[in-house]
Amino acid sequence: MELQFQLNKIPCLRQLKSEVQTQEQTQEIRIQDSLPDIGRVLAAWGQVVVRGKEWRGDDMGVSCGVTAWVLYAPEDGSQAQCVECWIPMNMKWSLPETETDGNILCHCLLKSVDARTLSGRKLMVRAAVSAMAQAYVPWEVDTYQPDGVPKDIALLQKTYPVCLVREAGEKAFVMDEEMTVPASAPALDKIVRYSLQPEVTDQKVLGDKAVFRGNTTLHVLYRTAEGAMASWDFEIPFSQYTELRQEYGHQAQVQIMPLVTSVELEAGEQGRLRLKAGIAGQYLLSEICDICVVEDGYSGERTVNVKQEVVEIPAVLEWQQQRIHGEQQGNFGSSRVADISFYPGFPRKQRKSDSMEMEIPGVFQTLYYDGEGVLQSSLSHWQTGLELGLDDSASMDAWCSAVGKTQASPGEESTALRGALMLDTVTHTVQNIPMVTALTVGDAIEKDPLRPSLILRKAGTEDLWTIAKSCGSTVEAIREANA
Repeated sequence: MELQFQLNKIPCLRQLKSEVQTQEQTQEIRIQDSLPDIGRVLAAWGQVVVRGKEWRGDDMGVSCGVTAWVLYAPEDGSQAQCVECWIPMNMKWSLPETETDGNILCHCLLKSVDARTLSGRKLMVRAAVSAMAQAYVPWEVDTYQPDGVPKDIALLQKTYPVCLVREAGEKAFVMDEEMTVPASAPALDKIVRYSLQPEVTDQKVLGDKAVFRGNTTLHVLYRTAEGAMASWDFEIPFSQYTELRQEYGHQAQVQIMPLVTSVELEAGEQGRLRLKAGIAGQYLLSEICDICVVEDGYSGERTVNVKQEVVEIPAVLEWQQQRIHGEQQGNFGSSRVADISFYPGFPRKQRKSDSMEMEIPGVFQTLYYDGEGVLQSSLSHWQTGLELGLDDSASMDAWCSAVGKTQASPGEESTALRGALMLDTVTHTVQNIPMVTALTVGDAIEKDPLRPSLILRKAGTEDLWTIAKSCGSTVEAIREANA
């Protein structure tokens, strides 16, 4: 007689792909007729904007681009001018064929922006973007539960707490804010360039909602009424929630990954600014689920054959987030810094036997006035390293984002450039759990006349289950005899 166990399916998500790629595009732009001819390029900046994500069967795509600004010194020696352009990009990752579409999580970083003159009226602008795309597809964990098993059959049951990715998605929201450059700062005349850096500071699951809040740093470089360059940072708080597909308990946690999907900044009178921006709060929700399985079975009265399978379970071992501070010395002499930015890159990973070694690169970009009052720009490369423990059967995703304000502190001989980044890591593994799916019950077993009526357990390597099974007893009987 075969006893089939009841099949129970636990829905979750499995990571199908995680890969970083870099794309570079160039754009030729002609400056407006009202602007003077180009003398030399001073600096170039960019803001990455993600327009959309698409799952296309055997590949996934991300449409994004860079809003680029180029500051140049005119040939006629007049005050510096800035031109703006949009550089579109389309990035694609190949995927194994799937039955259903999945979820795409994307992290984009500006790698570089530079420009050169083609003529007095034309510029060639080049931008590079690094992006990590993660693909998650629906998955089901099969577990088998005993149903109608006779009392004489002993079952070895175990419970494994496993962290599963249960849900992924995103919450899009709009920021429409007005702000004013404070009176303590130089008065604003014209915007030169800007950047937006959202940071999530708190995130949690409340029933059927994921709630998150944070700050967006708006950095603005502008020209003053006197024609000088100045910059200012605004901290704009946000608080959002998104509806989930079901209600979760206290074992669930959510990770929010923000993306900038649009950004516009307009200047009004008396230093007023109007920001319109789109943010996508991408989320990945994981939950600790108890996987209850039967690992073995036997009977002291009849033969029992066990049918067993090993189930592969895609599990999350750990989420980690840490703030890393970067500092670099800039040799600008007695220069006055007008603007500074910090651009981190994706970690370069090297697998060790029991750890992951990472090198995190970054670039400080500085706009400053030299000793003669002439605008200059500088790029200072920065790097730091760290090592995180990692089991040899696990894999790790890692990405960075710039957070907070970047500052320059002048000293007697050099200027200290300081920035911060947030490093996010998530560790995945496939957990193999053996479980009984069915039992075949056979004929009765003849009583062994040599079988002891009382079993006293001797300290050793064998556990109670093994002793009871080999002797045809039960774990409860041995415990009772040794009480």
